[in-house]
Amino acid sequence: MIKPKPMPAEPVLVTGSAEKDVVILLSDMVGYSKRASNMSPNGIQSFMLAYHKTLKKIVHSVCGDDQNIHPSAGDGALAIFENRKGEDKSSVCNRALNTALAMVYAMDQELIPKTRIGLFSGTISEAKLDGKMMRFGAGFSVASRLEELCQYFGTSLLMGREVATLQTEHAEFLTNIGKITPKNITHPIHIFSIFEPGIHQCPKDVDKEQLLQFIKTKNEGVELFCGHRLRGIHPHFPSAKQKLQEAQELFFDISGSIDLATKRLLQYIDKNPSPDTEFNIVGMKIWDAESVTTEINLPSIAGELLKSANAELYHALIENTEWESKFKLIWRDKDTHVIKMHNTADGVYFIVKGRVSVQDKDGNHLDSLCEGDIFGELAYFTKKRIRTATVIAEADLVLRRISDKDLNDLPVIKKILKKIANNRMNPLQREVKNS
Repeated sequence: MIKPKPMPAEPVLVTGSAEKDVVILLSDMVGYSKRASNMSPNGIQSFMLAYHKTLKKIVHSVCGDDQNIHPSAGDGALAIFENRKGEDKSSVCNRALNTALAMVYAMDQELIPKTRIGLFSGTISEAKLDGKMMRFGAGFSVASRLEELCQYFGTSLLMGREVATLQTEHAEFLTNIGKITPKNITHPIHIFSIFEPGIHQCPKDVDKEQLLQFIKTKNEGVELFCGHRLRGIHPHFPSAKQKLQEAQELFFDISGSIDLATKRLLQYIDKNPSPDTEFNIVGMKIWDAESVTTEINLPSIAGELLKSANAELYHALIENTEWESKFKLIWRDKDTHVIKMHNTADGVYFIVKGRVSVQDKDGNHLDSLCEGDIFGELAYFTKKRIRTATVIAEADLVLRRISDKDLNDLPVIKKILKKIANNRMNPLQREVKNS
């Protein structure tokens, strides 16, 4: 008789410890796949073993030999910082941040390849499966997203608000990056980084007072951008843009380069000049940080028709879109003058959001213009180039304005505006437009 083979034993799941608060460090090497593609298996093995051994030395140099960092998915690494005897949460956050910064400085010294690091404070639970410890908690996903967003914001290190606000040793260099909701995360995250001499494009010999002025200005700009409910600050993009531009200029004076994190916020304002209700709740939604700057615009049927009908216009409007950047964002409050009659023309305006009233010399209402309308072009096609009407904001306005110089540098756009002006003129105006 053939005896049946015994069934393999089921994996044994052993319940672990209770939930505990920790700080999670997740890191990932930049460009690993490209590096590994030209290596043999033995070469990859040697390279990665050296990398993880160096990470371990860095961690031990900061925290002692009892703090572990484990390889995670090949080129990734994971460290979990728990309360030690006599430590409070602030001490744990300081230890985790010091470890991350030691890794950043090791990159600068070329001891390790460039690596992205995410730090997040959260609650985890642990259990053993077949003798192997497993850890569970939403904080791992958040730390992973922060690590991924480092590339988008041009930093080597990003951390959540609790890690940032509870650290003390680097408080003066703490830099606000913004409030964002990344892909697969259901709530917004306030993220921060550290800008110290020698890292994040800051020269080692940077003037400390200049650096601190940049950080102060940038933090003020980010707060105006995101708002701060507890301080009664609501998002105000005009003020935020001004502060962030000041910060960008300060950073360029310091480093000779731009701060990509600041640039990202300015780009957002330029694309979304007025915060909507969703922004107040979730901040910046970043679903795919890898492809944000690599959008591909396929030609539409309308574009192809325009190309066939007027190649000059197609090239100016569709192929060469640099002209769009010449329309600069400006904001005006309700009841303020945008244009005053008889003044010299100073630009052409496009309404992004809001409504204006066009009035004659006696203040009589002539017309209302709203989102998508253009005004201010008529004066450019009269000899004296004088405003022919007064324009007043009927609601808070977001406008884009092109200046005299930029308009003169774009003859095709000027030709289009002339066509708009001719269509808007009544017969009497056409008779006297050259007077």
